[in-house]
Amino acid sequence: MPATPEPLEPRSRPWIWAVYLFLFAASVPWYLPAGSPARIWFGLPHWVVLSLSACLAVALFTAYVVAHYWSVPPSGEDPDDAHATAPDSTAAVRSAPAGEDPDDREGAA
Repeated sequence: MPATPEPLEPRSRPWIWAVYLFLFAASVPWYLPAGSPARIWFGLPHWVVLSLSACLAVALFTAYVVAHYWSVPPSGEDPDDAHATAPDSTAAVRSAPAGEDPDDREGAA
């Protein structure tokens, strides 16, 4: 049976980057004409409403990308172990009690 190809991560999809670029550009009101009168929308200057709306769009788009394109390893599989080539050299340090050197314990080689 042929191996199934790895799903593309979101960072490998150019259209996602293009949408982020557009949304972040829209969140900064650089495109508004200088010296134009400030219109009031919802009790705030219109540029504030535009900027907050773009930030909300970034958050919603991020949630969409995570929900639909983020690959999750199967249950019980540690994603850090998938790419490990050598044993973790700090495992002994993490398992040693506080204030005790793991090499000073009895039976240490």
